[in-house]
Amino acid sequence: MRHLFLALALALSVTALNSRAEAAFRCPNGNLVDTGDSIAVVTAKCDAPTSISKRSDPVETERGKIRYDEVQEWVYTANSTLVHILTFINGVLVSINTGGFAR
Repeated sequence: MRHLFLALALALSVTALNSRAEAAFRCPNGNLVDTGDSIAVVTAKCDAPTSISKRSDPVETERGKIRYDEVQEWVYTANSTLVHILTFINGVLVSINTGGFAR
């Protein structure tokens, strides 16, 4: 049982380290942006992304009404062999994901 607990604790600590590692993104020009930054801050710090997609996602409120959040996904492949996707909701950077290899 003790070994199981230690293995679980190790797995959780590695997961925590990996999730923090993707909370920040180094722009192709070398500047650093982080979750919580606004679109204006990321625009000022980073070069233009390779592509931008926009959509509106419906979200049910606590009162049962539907509101629409503006979602933008910015894709960066410049100066990298990996694809990096920055996701903004209502103008705020909420996630940074590293995808597959860029072509």
